[in-house]
Amino acid sequence: MNLETLETFIKVAGNHSFTQTASEMFCSQAAVSIRMKSLEKHFDTTLFERDNNRIGLTKEGKLLLPYVETVMETMRGAEKEIYASQNLKNREIRFACSGTPGTYIFPPIIHAFSAKYPSVTVVNHVEYTQNVFEDIEAKVFPLGFVSQPFPPQRESLLYEELMDDPLVFFASVENPLCRKDEVTLEDLVGETLMTTNHRSSIVKYLESAGSLNFPKRNIQAIGNIEAVKKCVVDNKGIGILSVLAIETERKYGVIKELKLKDPINLTRKIYALYHKDQPLSLPDEVFLDFVKNYI
Repeated sequence: MNLETLETFIKVAGNHSFTQTASEMFCSQAAVSIRMKSLEKHFDTTLFERDNNRIGLTKEGKLLLPYVETVMETMRGAEKEIYASQNLKNREIRFACSGTPGTYIFPPIIHAFSAKYPSVTVVNHVEYTQNVFEDIEAKVFPLGFVSQPFPPQRESLLYEELMDDPLVFFASVENPLCRKDEVTLEDLVGETLMTTNHRSSIVKYLESAGSLNFPKRNIQAIGNIEAVKKCVVDNKGIGILSVLAIETERKYGVIKELKLKDPINLTRKIYALYHKDQPLSLPDEVFLDFVKNYI
């Protein structure tokens, strides 16, 4: 039994076809059949059954599949680690990030990655979310990371969900809302809401998640996350940001999280993005794997 046989088994299980598997493995259908017979001989059992010319797994085949997938995943991980130790010297890894992950999540990840691979240069390009989408679509960057309330709906992009990104409303400690144990939706929509930019998805998300319909005159797009926090600290309005983005201000007592009376789950997801027609290079795969393991 070898890794090629195990990989063939996984493909047959997914394709339900020896013919399609042979095409994907660049071998003959007879070669696929021989590999699968050798696997059945090794385990002394029948792994496949036919149903109207469709190949399916037997009970024993279904038991075996997750173990084979684990073996192949482990081997791919080993290959990447060995490659990285030998070939990542003096390489550059470039990616685009929206504000929240780029500013509050990735700096410690980059620090840890650089400690493991000190000769690799990591470039974190922080920009608006819509610009990240456009740059990945245009192949300006091979890899991107965004915080979004909904999965990216772009045909040219593939994405992976990495982690939750909880959102919280907050206000200056001088704002009268901070004297309340809980605030209502009516309390919030009467305030000026500070947002990062006019293309932000946050307003539509609030409308769909909790019927928080802020009047347009009460919404101000003022540039970036730090600008939002500065305006809120100066009591110019309220904000809604990732809980990660307001840790420092909350620690020093200049803002306060507003507890909602109405139970609304306001959570975005951090997604990794890449172009479906531009496979990640091995260095980029090594970095993405490191990010997922770190998170």
